[in-house]
Amino acid sequence: MTLVLTLAAAVLIGVTLGVFGGGGSILTTPVLIYLAGVDAKQAIAMSLFVVGVTSVVGAVPHARAGRIRWRTGLLFGSAGMAGAYAGGRLAAFVPANVLLIAFGIMMTVTAGAMLRGRKEPDPAHRVGNRPLVRILLEGAVVGLVTGLVGAGGGFLVVPALALLGGLPMPIAVGTSLLVIAMKSFAGLAGYLQSVHIDWTLALSVTALAAVGGLLGSRLAGKTDPERLRKAFGWFVLVMSVFVVAQELPAQTRPFFLAAVALVALIWAFTSTIRRSRRRTAALTASDPRKETEAMQTPMYFAQHYLECLSQASYLIGDKRTGRAVVVDPRRDVSEYLDDAAANGLHIEGVINTHFHADFISGHLELAARTGAWIGYGARAEAEFPIRKLHDRERISLGEVTLEILETPGHTPESISVLVFEHSGDGTPYGVLTGDALFIGDVGRPDLLASIGVTADELGRMLYDTVQHKLMALPDQTRLFPAHGAGSACGKNLSTELQSTIGAQRLSNYACVPMGEREFVDIVTEGQPPAPNYFGYDAILNRKERELLKVEEHLRELRFGDVLARRDAGAVVVDARDPQEFAAGHLAGSINIPADGRFAEQAGMLIEPGREIVVIAPDGRAEEIITRLARIGLDTAAGYLADPEDAFTRAPEGNITQAERVTFAELRDELDGAEPPLLIDVRNAGELTAGAIEGSVNIPLAELPERMDTLPAARRIVVHCAGGARSSAAASLLRRSGRTQVADLLGGYGAWAAAYAPAET
Repeated sequence: MTLVLTLAAAVLIGVTLGVFGGGGSILTTPVLIYLAGVDAKQAIAMSLFVVGVTSVVGAVPHARAGRIRWRTGLLFGSAGMAGAYAGGRLAAFVPANVLLIAFGIMMTVTAGAMLRGRKEPDPAHRVGNRPLVRILLEGAVVGLVTGLVGAGGGFLVVPALALLGGLPMPIAVGTSLLVIAMKSFAGLAGYLQSVHIDWTLALSVTALAAVGGLLGSRLAGKTDPERLRKAFGWFVLVMSVFVVAQELPAQTRPFFLAAVALVALIWAFTSTIRRSRRRTAALTASDPRKETEAMQTPMYFAQHYLECLSQASYLIGDKRTGRAVVVDPRRDVSEYLDDAAANGLHIEGVINTHFHADFISGHLELAARTGAWIGYGARAEAEFPIRKLHDRERISLGEVTLEILETPGHTPESISVLVFEHSGDGTPYGVLTGDALFIGDVGRPDLLASIGVTADELGRMLYDTVQHKLMALPDQTRLFPAHGAGSACGKNLSTELQSTIGAQRLSNYACVPMGEREFVDIVTEGQPPAPNYFGYDAILNRKERELLKVEEHLRELRFGDVLARRDAGAVVVDARDPQEFAAGHLAGSINIPADGRFAEQAGMLIEPGREIVVIAPDGRAEEIITRLARIGLDTAAGYLADPEDAFTRAPEGNITQAERVTFAELRDELDGAEPPLLIDVRNAGELTAGAIEGSVNIPLAELPERMDTLPAARRIVVHCAGGARSSAAASLLRRSGRTQVADLLGGYGAWAAAYAPAET
């Protein structure tokens, strides 16, 4: 049981390091002494090892996010290493109980730092240009404390980095992990001269603490740790009293505990008086019932994320008034209506941040079912009635208030929506940025949605939007974009679904201060080709179109009807797995696997307006037809039920197989006398991972328009990253009449695993 508690505590050690940039050793040493029964000096030495390794692991996500200032960290850390090594050697001459009393005092200092919280130093008080000698001296002193008692890392390092190095607090936290690792290993080296370590226990605790460190680093970018910090501070304070009391002589222990109790009593008494005075002052200014109500948020905020389109929409409402709006809804709107009903809300408005190009918005469907008004930016023009929303216009839902921010650049009419929990709040709860600003990227300014406006003009608008408007918002403002990783509306979107303005200021390449020309060049460079349907959808979203009616397209077709429609020009979309498709499929059909970016790839390969016949995986016909309709391909004539049975009864010549080659077979073909034409259908940005020598890059979105440039008689082998897009591309080539077409099993990933190491 003791071992289980020790290992469980190890995870918490890592979490504190990842979240706070310190505090790990404050937990590690007591855990090892009082839970694991380790000798005091051994515990301090093991603590230095655990914290050092955990700091390295925890620093990795901070480094990837650009939150480590390497030069400052290495400079401060080098001085800290010298001090830590000296402290580790000095500890051999200090009695264990004295070390632990010093450790307890350091715990008290740490607890005070956590209870006060960290505040961003005033720029006027930052002294990043202090003399080098002063920086090295303070680094050495901090290191000495760490090496001697095995504590005092992060909560001494972070303030020092903020003041001495002039670092913003998020950068100081990330950089502190580098410094802590350097100091910890140096202190450990000093201790190892006189102490032996139980490496089995040390490695077990370290492994679990490392896992906790990674979790803590992720929490650091997603949560406000203020409450957690204070709770942990009180815990550390109590532990410090326990540690010191344990190490004091028995005859002095009662006097120490009495003194602590007296201090706690005085603190509680003075705190009560201060709170009473504040409460009295508040009563003269306002009704206390309203104060209590204001502390409870009336807001309902829900993000609805659609993985296959990487598309985010939002339901925002006031729970007291029941009024709500939906921002950037998709076309199948039942999910919003169910969510609103479950929370006592009525949707009275729909806001689109711009005319979307990658999906058909559900504004008309919501308006038809709820009577909601439809809002767009003031520059928008549409065939249906819209409410034009102007810059800084406020929309009240009760206490919850929305404010419009004109943010052109992705399109001319683009807006963002500031969300306030209370109408009088000075800082927004969050900002819905549409396609203006993503997590890790910005919206591309070169899409066909902006007819009549050049990419350069939009790029300059986007520069002002990102650099001057969105970056002017407070750092703590939460960021909620309209798209995530995989969307073709940007080039390098994050997998994260929310962030903050402050985090993007530090980690987003487009949010770094720069000139207009540099910004335009960098955001337009390397954009993936836009799928063919983007222009179609951008125009359709302006029109008074038909509402979504999936049930009208959900018709079961007999095999003979499918053949007749195919022969008349309908596109047969087979959404089964590529391997199942390869084993047997209807000749002339296109394989677009359902378990992937189905809608986007369908939009790349199918011309809008063409009749579609669906061959779906078992029981998924309605899903496939809905996903087609989400991007405006709502021309499905129906679906073939039980394709396996239909294929076994099909007339001869209608069912065929698809050739798929392994990486070894492809290698033999490429080395042969008549090598095939090798087509790589990945996007240009994916080629940085490597490419097969001699391959021709034609991104899948460009293949339909470039098919005529490919030889009709030569053998062609297609590959992508993993094998899904290549099956779609190969089936499209076969549909065009080419018979010598194969695709690569496992894609470039399989090829690189087998051959790339040898080639490099």
